[in-house]
Amino acid sequence: MSDTLHFLKLNGSNYDSWATSMKSALQSCFLWLYVNGEENMPTVVKSTPPSTDKTSKDYKSWKED
Repeated sequence: MSDTLHFLKLNGSNYDSWATSMKSALQSCFLWLYVNGEENMPTVVKSTPPSTDKTSKDYKSWKED
């Protein structure tokens, strides 16, 4: 991962700076919208093979990121 993921671990006195750093790190990995609930995980459709089903492809891509 990149240097943006290197910051102090959460402890009893650094929540504000940790939360800001964590949000920035998640945003840099395009994960923040999943964490805050604005974006949902793609659904899995099991009735068709993943190689031909767009939803399953989206899910596979989401899992690999």
